[in-house]
Amino acid sequence: MTDAVTHSTSHRLSPEQLERLLEISTRLGSTLYLDELLSQVMDVATELTNTVAASILLLDERSGQLRFAASTGNLMPETLTVPLDQSIAGWVLQNGRYLIVDDVQADERFYALVDQRTQFQTETMLAVPLPSADKVIGVLEVINKRGNLPYTKQDVALMQALASQAAVAITNARLFEQFDLLAEVMHELKTPMMAIYSAAELLSRPELPEDKRQTVVQMIKRESGRLSEMARDHLDLARLESRRLRMEQQAVALVPLIEEVVEIARSQAAERNIEIVTMLAADLPPAGDQMLWGDADRLKQALLNLVSNGIKYNKEHGRIVIEAACENGRVQLSVSDTGYGIAPQETRHLFDRFYRSPGSEKAAEGSGLGLAIAHKIIEQHRGEITVHSIPQQGTTFMVQLPLAPASDHNSPPSSLPT
Repeated sequence: MTDAVTHSTSHRLSPEQLERLLEISTRLGSTLYLDELLSQVMDVATELTNTVAASILLLDERSGQLRFAASTGNLMPETLTVPLDQSIAGWVLQNGRYLIVDDVQADERFYALVDQRTQFQTETMLAVPLPSADKVIGVLEVINKRGNLPYTKQDVALMQALASQAAVAITNARLFEQFDLLAEVMHELKTPMMAIYSAAELLSRPELPEDKRQTVVQMIKRESGRLSEMARDHLDLARLESRRLRMEQQAVALVPLIEEVVEIARSQAAERNIEIVTMLAADLPPAGDQMLWGDADRLKQALLNLVSNGIKYNKEHGRIVIEAACENGRVQLSVSDTGYGIAPQETRHLFDRFYRSPGSEKAAEGSGLGLAIAHKIIEQHRGEITVHSIPQQGTTFMVQLPLAPASDHNSPPSSLPT
């Protein structure tokens, strides 16, 4: 095992390597979307060091822990945080120094739960701090150098140069996301706020007929409720996008969860005479030898958002069908409606914040964030969500969630913040 105790290295890079780093710097500097930026850093890190996998862990200043912000391949433990005092990444962050570990499994600082959760065997590692201004914001790791070769001082020099560029780009992307979201929030809040202001102005007029007063009061209540919903959804989405939303980690009983969603949505559906039908397989978790691992409340929130969307954009006397089954080690869940559907070119925007398909504005009185929130929740459960829609026939949202052998989680942690 080799511990590097210096913050920098004097190893000289070749002109070709310097040119490559300059090219990378330009690419990172032109990217203001955090997910895209992190993906680029992962690709470049594995390329430069000829490594199997890479990951970025960012410091959550509230919890004082490191969380996985990005990983390559199947290394996607988004629901797992890493303690500073019991991990290699924590050592690197606290000491502000790079670290080469030639035998990770034998290192007492290795946080073994990561390998257990990802079913990945970590053998060798090079980890460098992500320096930003006067602090370290996280750690960049490359794992398992190809050919069973050791990491070199040249690898260190390349990773340190990349980490410096990545830290600046990550800081800028975070700032951009904050200002971008704030601008969107203010734009969306403007409509209900103006409606409430106008209603208050009307109520102040003595000549307003009494029967109209009740209509105006109902408008204030409706728009106030809309503001409250928007505030809650904005907060949820911001926490999901920053991965600071606390996710419980437990066995999820899927049938009761779906039944509860149907019960909650039933009154909303009844207002428009919409029928909700469920078609649930008998082997859904926790039945059988596999289980669904995640946060039941957040999964319920995601499913409820999909069902509510199906009600909102359905036809009168329409139908919603919820299907769930297990196949190839995954839960396959779908929510179908008999609504007006949307054009194929519009479906790729459905999970964007505040997106509403053309012609649906009158039906959309919510926060405009329901599908974006559902997408983030499914994504942070290592799942996938897709959509298929046919104009005038309806829309189907399809969700896939990974299952795990029940024996893998006999003693799960009660909760893991993301």
